[in-house]
Amino acid sequence: MNGKISSIRWVFILLLTTIVISTGVADPGGDFYASGDYSASIGWYEQALRGSTGPDQAPILNNIGTGYMALHQQEKAFDYYSRAVAVDPTYDRGWINLGVTQEKLGRPDDALQSYDRVSGSNPEIYAEAMVKKGTLLSVQGKLADALFAFHQGETGARGQVLVDLHTGIGAIEFMQKNLGAAETDFKKAINEDPQGAALAWTNLGVLKISKGEYADAKRAFETAILHDKAGKTNAAVYLKKIQAMGVA
Repeated sequence: MNGKISSIRWVFILLLTTIVISTGVADPGGDFYASGDYSASIGWYEQALRGSTGPDQAPILNNIGTGYMALHQQEKAFDYYSRAVAVDPTYDRGWINLGVTQEKLGRPDDALQSYDRVSGSNPEIYAEAMVKKGTLLSVQGKLADALFAFHQGETGARGQVLVDLHTGIGAIEFMQKNLGAAETDFKKAINEDPQGAALAWTNLGVLKISKGEYADAKRAFETAILHDKAGKTNAAVYLKKIQAMGVA
């Protein structure tokens, strides 16, 4: 039975592929976007773009790109994000969104370069970039570089970014067989925001399987599923395997 359990494989899931829209006071484009009317959002920002010049265009171009990402038109999004950072190379949000788009387009090396262009002038945005960079490096198997990137973001990480940072560090510790350290970081992610830590719950469940603690693993997977309405983790798959084996 234990041999079958051990066949459940660890899968490192990209923590964040979120694209963020820049919003301001009295921003109908942002309201359209929030309501799911992405075409109307794009149209409103395209009109706003005509009345702006220079670096002021960067957040507007970013928001048009975000609308196209929501419509799954990644090439168009890439074009607008590229234009955003071209008119204002200090526009950190644009670099992050460009990097995410490059990942989706299968250009990971370009994405890493984009994340590295984030200046650090805003510690929270810098932390977000480093979490994305660390996640991508982890997927590439560059664990030491990934861990360094995660630690670079620790000072400014808040909220969901902090959840994802601890989840990412825990995953690396797990892959390096440092189970105690991995469990500590997964629990840090969970304590920061239990509802936003579906992946940490899932990873904690896999860790519990590796330790033979199947009842704890089952509870972790059940909690992950509860907080993972979109089904982005493998918790449901793992839970079914445990239930089929009758070990918990």
